[in-house]
Amino acid sequence: MSSTGILPGLTSSDADQFEAALKKFVDSRELPLYKMMAYHLGWVDQNGEPEPVVMQDRSHGHLVLSIANALGADIEAAMPYAVAVEMLYNFLLVHEDVQNANTERNNRPTIWWSWGPAQAINAGDGIHAMARISIFEQRNASGPASDPRNISLALESLDTATLEVCEGEYLDISYQERAAVSVEEIVSVARKHGALFGLSAKLGGIAATANDDVLDALYKFGTAVGAAQNLNIDLKALWPDEGAERNEVQRGRLQSKKKSIATAHAIENGTPTTRRRLGEIFMKRVLDPSDLDEVTGILAETDSKSFAEGRVKELIGEATEALNSMKIPAPQKESLIESSKLIAG
Repeated sequence: MSSTGILPGLTSSDADQFEAALKKFVDSRELPLYKMMAYHLGWVDQNGEPEPVVMQDRSHGHLVLSIANALGADIEAAMPYAVAVEMLYNFLLVHEDVQNANTERNNRPTIWWSWGPAQAINAGDGIHAMARISIFEQRNASGPASDPRNISLALESLDTATLEVCEGEYLDISYQERAAVSVEEIVSVARKHGALFGLSAKLGGIAATANDDVLDALYKFGTAVGAAQNLNIDLKALWPDEGAERNEVQRGRLQSKKKSIATAHAIENGTPTTRRRLGEIFMKRVLDPSDLDEVTGILAETDSKSFAEGRVKELIGEATEALNSMKIPAPQKESLIESSKLIAG
């Protein structure tokens, strides 16, 4: 999804309202630690001075609002949940930058590159804590949004999704040292990473006081969309958009030997020579650009890109099936289906 994109069903006013709520939540605290967070989120420079906003992907928060809107809830009632999931997403980004030694994100130096890994980990953990605090902001709401049962369910859902992503990250890292990883193992990990979008969809439903069946369907919808996006992120790292070069984050994922569904397919379906050569490459400590070129060449021989794109489409179909199981007016349903495609990329 484009970093400046707004999901169908939301207006530019909705997106502006969300950005203002997110900024107010961070700016309400004075310690320079929060200036580091504001820098990461794109509002200030490294000295904490305001600068033209660096627009970033806000699709997690936007999906909360889109779901709430589709189910007839007031967007204002969903705002603390949207802020919470966006903060959670950025906590994971800060830690990913440290883990993969990314020196840049969104064309700016990362927190760890600017202030060191210790402060980056501290800032990331602080962002995670603030995600949980945002959920408790619902105590100040009126009506069903302030129901302690809904707040408790939202908090449990956030922590469960965080654990799912951590499990996925653990498996990702463990797979780096394995030459052969199966397609289904890669898809399983993608679903764990996709739990963050599952959380986004579910929080939108909680804001709309949806019943348990609808919440389960929303979680399945969001998780399938998130899994599709996760697979696509790896594909775009292997095959950047035409005329574009790999950015720092993409290089970091590949050079750390991050396995993709395309490489898993090639290992499962390639010739013995192909499998042996991929194994030799992935047993290196760190991959260099020539290794990456050789990998993409091998993947072209096994038609692994087309296979991977097919699995992404299957996940979008799975997300659509989850929506079809709910009683949502046709225009809103079509809007969410279009959103799923935009998020998946």
